[in-house]
Amino acid sequence: MSDTTATRLVADERARSAERARQADSRRRVLQNAGVLIPFLLVLVAGLAFVPHFASGSNVTNVLVNAAILAIVGYGMTLVIAVRGIDLSVGSSQALAACVAAAAVNAAGPLVGAVVGVAVGAALGLVNGVLVTRLRVPGFVATLSTMSVFRGLVLLFTGGAPIMIASTSFKSAATTSVLGVPVPFLVALVLGAVAWFVLDRMRFGKHVVAVGGAPEAAVDTGISVDRVLLLAYLVAGAAAGVGGVLLASQLGVVNGSVASGLELQAIAIVVLGGTSMAGGRPRIIGTFIAALLLSMINSGLNLLNVPSFYQYVALGGLLVFALSIDGAQRAAVRRMLEGRHS
Repeated sequence: MSDTTATRLVADERARSAERARQADSRRRVLQNAGVLIPFLLVLVAGLAFVPHFASGSNVTNVLVNAAILAIVGYGMTLVIAVRGIDLSVGSSQALAACVAAAAVNAAGPLVGAVVGVAVGAALGLVNGVLVTRLRVPGFVATLSTMSVFRGLVLLFTGGAPIMIASTSFKSAATTSVLGVPVPFLVALVLGAVAWFVLDRMRFGKHVVAVGGAPEAAVDTGISVDRVLLLAYLVAGAAAGVGGVLLASQLGVVNGSVASGLELQAIAIVVLGGTSMAGGRPRIIGTFIAALLLSMINSGLNLLNVPSFYQYVALGGLLVFALSIDGAQRAAVRRMLEGRHS
């Protein structure tokens, strides 16, 4: 075989590999979008058609506020899952941030309370990050432990009693609208846009993709994997803190049991939104849409007077569906890269 022929064969093989990679990426995107858009549209149509008062102003506002708080927490979880981590403590972190923020609002005013709440969430996220990066505790084990620790701290802080928020201006923040759009929803949109820009357009986002895709290769390219992981958990904690402040504003009274089960909801919307549990590229927009979907489901079930425990069934089914889509997505990509077209 001549050198020219060999060179041509190598070039052809590289072209075929590049085409397979392109097709694999295209199929992955289709599965990611279908995984959240199809159920979103189905639930929206079903709600408008069969659920009384689903499109009423009060219900729409309620859906948007609940979705906003969940989406903000989901942004942080998206980042953690994208780097192959997990944060099971977000519910407890949000609860502690909400209760501390409520107490701070009563003691020093709304602005101080909001700042303190976010700072508490960030500090808790930092604890998780240190456990994972410095003590080398696996993320699942570390955050499973801190989930219990943080929840215990909430109960100790509140003494098992509710904290009533006296500030009317703070309580009205979650229900105030700008041009008909609730403030928490606007906050979620702004934070989502910032998160998307940072992860999709800036160097940090490329580092997240590299760490989530292949941590060993990321180390070889000079990326500080520990730094990326630490920042991911820190951001997740801060996001839980922001969610806690908004939750305290929405409820007006908080206690040690708020945000129970939030971690499963956050994981569900992240995976359903297209971020793979195997790590890789984060999908902020998908997380936002999935948060709206879950909020619509909960609202529809409430309007139909369905017992609350059925909501756990719906959440579990949604999580199974999301993980199934994630598995199908990875299998399709693997087949495409291996050249076996399905």
